[in-house]
Amino acid sequence: MRPRSVEELAAAVADAGRRGARLLPVCMGSKAFMGPPVEYDELLELTSLPRELEVDDEEFVLRASACTPAAEVQEYLTKRDKRLALDPPLFEKSSVGGIVSTNFYGPLAYRYMTPRDQLLSVRAVTGEGKTVKFGAPVMKDVAGYNLKRVLAGSWGTLAVITEVYMRVYALPDTVAVAVTTPRPLGEVRRLLPTAAAERNGVLYLRFEGVKSEVEYRLGKTKPAEVYYGAEAERMWRSVTSAEDLFSHEVVLKAVAPPAQLPPPPRGAQYLRYPLLGVMFVAGASVEGAAVYQLKPPAKWALENTDLMARLKKIFDPRNVLSPGRFP
Repeated sequence: MRPRSVEELAAAVADAGRRGARLLPVCMGSKAFMGPPVEYDELLELTSLPRELEVDDEEFVLRASACTPAAEVQEYLTKRDKRLALDPPLFEKSSVGGIVSTNFYGPLAYRYMTPRDQLLSVRAVTGEGKTVKFGAPVMKDVAGYNLKRVLAGSWGTLAVITEVYMRVYALPDTVAVAVTTPRPLGEVRRLLPTAAAERNGVLYLRFEGVKSEVEYRLGKTKPAEVYYGAEAERMWRSVTSAEDLFSHEVVLKAVAPPAQLPPPPRGAQYLRYPLLGVMFVAGASVEGAAVYQLKPPAKWALENTDLMARLKKIFDPRNVLSPGRFP
């Protein structure tokens, strides 16, 4: 099923509900088969929907169709001295809508928070085939319930996101990535990095700001290597995308308060956000944290499933979208 307009999409979803068909919405598909397994009949391929991409240079607000590749958006913004402050795993293989719908985030969330927090407004098609809009393309939107945040991280179970308005940021004057050995959390915090990522026994510290400040922080860090500018961005993207790690069949996500995040299992591939208390591990068990398997054989053990089921009933009463993934 490949609708070519939002109107066709809404009609297709409504028709699936009448037929009792179950759909799995997909853009680029990098995370379509993560999360609890979906019991679906047809793929709802969204790549033929019209593409829109524009930025308000004065308000620093991006408007993008959900299936626009995130890398394409970043390239578009860079030419305008702006950027998405997002660096989730699989960034190069993800669409903007895919990142928002899963709320996948990287170590930059330490400074800029998650996609859910950067989302200003969203347009979507519910499981009933109704077109809805939540939020407004402004920084302070406080009217009514903040339902746009419900869709961010719902993994395509409540509605199909078709368009997003996101906050964007100016390119920093200087970007540097320091490569060093893993250090205690307190020491990393005192170095005041913009973000920190630990990958397979190597610690990468990202510094942003005016050149004098970045150089001062690097002097305190005393790294083995330092990368600047475009080279730093390529290094950071390679580390945080972690495509080889996420290609494994078993990938665990461990979450704990930063000071209580357990050390990585010996010999395992991993990506760790020490300042955020998050770690992804391939093919090894993790103790001492809340652990989720990203490609589990069954549903995750979640709290408040009764409330989630009631919410699902409101947005998708016929259980059309990504059934089985959540309650």
